[in-house]
Amino acid sequence: MTDPGRSPSPPLDAPPDWGTFARDGEWRRALAAARITVAPAELREALERVVDLQGAVRARRFPQARRAWTGLQEALEAAQGQGLTGEAALLRSLVRPDALGEALAVLEGLGRGPGGETEPDALRERLAPAFAHPLTRAEALNAVGVLHALHGEAELARAVFGEALAADPSHYRAVTNIGNLELEAGHPAQAETRYREVLRLNPDYDGAHHNLGVALRRQGKLHESVGSIRRAQRLGVKRSQEDSREDLREQFRGNTTFRSLRWVLLAAGLLVLFLIVRGLVG
Repeated sequence: MTDPGRSPSPPLDAPPDWGTFARDGEWRRALAAARITVAPAELREALERVVDLQGAVRARRFPQARRAWTGLQEALEAAQGQGLTGEAALLRSLVRPDALGEALAVLEGLGRGPGGETEPDALRERLAPAFAHPLTRAEALNAVGVLHALHGEAELARAVFGEALAADPSHYRAVTNIGNLELEAGHPAQAETRYREVLRLNPDYDGAHHNLGVALRRQGKLHESVGSIRRAQRLGVKRSQEDSREDLREQFRGNTTFRSLRWVLLAAGLLVLFLIVRGLVG
């Protein structure tokens, strides 16, 4: 006998529905479902851009987040143009691209020059667009939590980091910050647990490897500590190189002089190659 107050359960062999996962904010599962069911390419592209954007926001890599946002808009337009009206409308209603663009802008503005907020309430007000969007709310909360921690308000900071994880359970930097609070409170074993949780979410996060090394050292686990800190250093160098390449790409994209220089260098390279080949033939 069925309960009339509940929706009937789908058959056990029913294909996964990307929309169900997307409505719950489970974007990776939504993308996986779209791939399994071979959803239209435009729809899969849009979901890929959402996943890319979410990862970039978690890592505070806003140039990548902006590119993913642009790609998302293009994919939504393409889906609409291919007659995927219902699917495109659903995805657009969930990600709200215009509001998302505004949210990314205020988050990115935190890292630009002087004039940053020094009071948590003022920062909340400044980040209102980011608080209002599900894809950026966790990052906004994390920023406010960090400011509470800097003010020495550890319990308030912990509560706000908890809110960030409620909004996005995979926001590994919020977990890292909870570990940092444990470390500062003199609880290295609890901090170690948190940092290992971070590394399950993102094995290549150099900050967690470094802080894990500190927590291990404070427990007398010197050999493990050295291994963690060395891994952090290697990953930090790798990230620095990636960021430098990203900065150069951004300069080439935004500066016509750089774009012209790229073609000049390419032409010069081809000319040198031509002269070498000609010399070998002659």
